[in-house]
Amino acid sequence: MSIDKAGTSGASTGQKAAAGVSAVEADAKPSLPAADSREPAQATLPVPLSASLTGRPLLSCYFPLGDPAIALDCLDLYAGEGVDVLEIGMAAPDPFLDGADVRASMARADRTRWRGDLDAVLDRLARLPNPPRTLLMTYVDPAHPGLSDTGLWRGMDSLLAVSRPNDPLAARLEASALSAGTALSAFVALPPSPSALMRARQAGFYVMLQAHDGPTGPRERLDPENSARIASLRTEGVKAPVMLGFGISTGEQARAARDLGADGVVVGSQVLRAALAGPGALRLLLREMRSGLDA
Repeated sequence: MSIDKAGTSGASTGQKAAAGVSAVEADAKPSLPAADSREPAQATLPVPLSASLTGRPLLSCYFPLGDPAIALDCLDLYAGEGVDVLEIGMAAPDPFLDGADVRASMARADRTRWRGDLDAVLDRLARLPNPPRTLLMTYVDPAHPGLSDTGLWRGMDSLLAVSRPNDPLAARLEASALSAGTALSAFVALPPSPSALMRARQAGFYVMLQAHDGPTGPRERLDPENSARIASLRTEGVKAPVMLGFGISTGEQARAARDLGADGVVVGSQVLRAALAGPGALRLLLREMRSGLDA
């Protein structure tokens, strides 16, 4: 099935906005032009994500919004152990791309409480001396709050919106995010489709490349063919950082992803498992991932 996803330490533009300072006031960057004719002119966007700015490969880790089984104080560990991007996952009625770990987490969450849950996350991040950047990972559906409430984008550096091919609701959600100054990230599924490659070229934050076929969840090995896939994305004109995701669960795999040419990795299911096991397990996993990338 072809699937399209839309789409550094230091306090981000989004986090400053969440603390009461507008994105324009926080980072007075020039507006960027619309990526194509269907998008409105973009508001001022966050500083682009770049491994060159951090001086190290990028680590993006999943945090489930509103999952009562995952404590907010886990965010302190994300920041303390060198996570660059917090991938905030919003619950969805049909998380068709995800495996059992993320599905179970989303089932525990109550999306109707999204505003309070998101404010709690942003408030926690604002108290940290070196918080990660923020990315909202969300599936598109007719009842999605972002289709009617632009307040969803307050505090968000980027949007990674998951939809089935040619879903018009995805374009509406992305346009809403762009108008609020939230950059788009992109997902490239296997095999890459022309529409996915176009979105990757337009991405203003990062590109997530599917490292394996099938749903999310830990794998025993990383496919070496990802090297050619990453090189192909660069040949296609992709400028944003390319992150490998799906199945990456060890520091050794994170290091292998870097050696294959990735700018970093996205870790989801394994982070959830570690968080459920307790703060000690989460700390060890995040430290292992950071060390693997930096080795």
